[in-house]
Amino acid sequence: MKSFTAISSLLLLGAASVFAAPVSEREVPAPTEMDITSFSANTLPHGDGAFISFNLAIPGTTINTQCAYSDGTSISSLPRVPLRNCADPAVSWQFNQDPSQPGTQGQYRVVITYAYDGVKRVAGYHEWPATDFPLEEWGSTYETFYRGQADFSINNLA
Repeated sequence: MKSFTAISSLLLLGAASVFAAPVSEREVPAPTEMDITSFSANTLPHGDGAFISFNLAIPGTTINTQCAYSDGTSISSLPRVPLRNCADPAVSWQFNQDPSQPGTQGQYRVVITYAYDGVKRVAGYHEWPATDFPLEEWGSTYETFYRGQADFSINNLA
């Protein structure tokens, strides 16, 4: 009986030391893709305002969030949107049109950043030609509408 108690005590001490050992931190790998769905952008026909919105999912994570912007001041061109959070604050985004070069219109670009594994960040972008954002006549006004693909992936993450 004494040997059974001694062995039981040793087993309990050994198990306690295994459970008390620090767990090594597991490094979370950086995502390699961001999936955008339902991208839309336009200025408001016959009024002042602009709207940009999309859904974003990051495969291999729990991120599935909506990103949106609206204003009541844009007239017929989409505004530059400074870095702002999506519904999930781990994801931020910005939108702008590059300056035009002689004889061309600047490209449009959305940049997305994602904070993961503590303080680590990854970012990527998607570009469109200006032709995907035509200025369309709406009676007495002209408005900008996104006419490209609503769903796409960002794979240039760094």
